Amino acid sequence: MIDQNNLTLLGKFLRSKRESVSPESIGLQKTIRPRTKGLRRDDVAFMSGISSIWYSKIERGQVSGISSQVLSAISQTLQLTKSENEYLFNLALVPLKDKKEPCCSISPHTSQLLLLLNPYPALLMNEYLDILSCNEAFNKMIGFSIDSLPAEEKNYLNLTISNSDWQRFLCLSDDRKLEEQIRRMAGFLRDTFARRTDDKELARRIDKFINVSPKFSQAWNDNAVNQLEELPYIYDHASLGLITLDKHLWWNFNGDSNSRLNIYHPQNDIDKKRMSDILNISN
Repeated sequence: MIDQNNLTLLGKFLRSKRESVSPESIGLQKTIRPRTKGLRRDDVAFMSGISSIWYSKIERGQVSGISSQVLSAISQTLQLTKSENEYLFNLALVPLKDKKEPCCSISPHTSQLLLLLNPYPALLMNEYLDILSCNEAFNKMIGFSIDSLPAEEKNYLNLTISNSDWQRFLCLSDDRKLEEQIRRMAGFLRDTFARRTDDKELARRIDKFINVSPKFSQAWNDNAVNQLEELPYIYDHASLGLITLDKHLWWNFNGDSNSRLNIYHPQNDIDKKRMSDILNISN
């Protein structure tokens, strides 16, 4: 059975996406509709091959048991991205497996793994975006020790919003770049929330970010959705300056919990040696 919270989120998401799509972009003739933003419900229903009444009920959060075929049709009509499409399905379909809880501690074995990953910067993070631990190479890269921070500040999004050294590390040199990064992270949390709508701790944290960051609040209200990706990024290393690193994501499942390991890999041997030299590690 789908939780009512999911159905409510589904309706809000569909309305947000519907209002962002122009009739011309899906092959409908442009008409003068001064009070209508984007598509009408009738437009979405017609292009998706379902009745207007049925679609209206879906958008009002009054329908469960929506078929995959209908979801796919609506997704195509609203031109959803891959991340948005998965978000839609996560909200509308009964999960096949019990979800695991976010990890909140680090095992000795994982601590040893972080140590062995030096000189590659690496951090361990959970689905709340809490940074559970990191290695020395990562601390050298950001220019301060994660472990020196109070527990409530050890959160990737919190640091992005409020820590100037962290913003420098991510090359968020102006307000536009900061807004884009916060929007990306709001999208990550929304993707997580689709699978954890009954998670009161996650909801509490989202409310907190909405209250402390107008940029996050706007992104959340816009229903931004993103999934994690492995891409090269330019970082401002505290000791080495600008450096391009490939970010690799490794998932750790232990019992009923899960966490994610971010590993930042140099693109060439020269940068690897520069990182090794900082830590006095022999290659």
